[in-house]
Amino acid sequence: LLEAQLSHSDGIRGFFVTYLTAEPQDGSGVAADQEDIPQALQNALGSVKDATDLVSLACMNLIMPTAMTTMHTDPDQQESSRLTASRGKRVLQHLATVHELKVKAYCTAILGAASDESGEPDADLELVNYWKSFFEKWGYKEKQLHDIVAAVKDVLLN
Repeated sequence: LLEAQLSHSDGIRGFFVTYLTAEPQDGSGVAADQEDIPQALQNALGSVKDATDLVSLACMNLIMPTAMTTMHTDPDQQESSRLTASRGKRVLQHLATVHELKVKAYCTAILGAASDESGEPDADLELVNYWKSFFEKWGYKEKQLHDIVAAVKDVLLN
């Protein structure tokens, strides 16, 4: 069931909305807060044949809440965004172990789009332009881009 859900963008979006933003119901915590991704999810993520949508959406699930931690003015919303970003980073780090080339291509493009430098030499220009447009669309400024670069570099280094 999980593999089927992760095989198309609508299913991926729906799954991650629930997984990344879940709140504890009984005080025992949620699966997304465990140090390791649950084995069933690891298996499902690894079984996705074409990981393009999965990796793109996983990147967004790191980028967007990372940016929102400084865009929100309400401390509770900032903390919620921080928690979602932390969960999203853990998912993306796992994806980097099973879909290494795809994650590297997307993360390299994000770094190229978010940095003031001339860009990452190995970045796919089409992906760089996609992420530049994405950042502009959502109104990310210097602080958010700086935080995004730090979060993405952390994924690539771990």
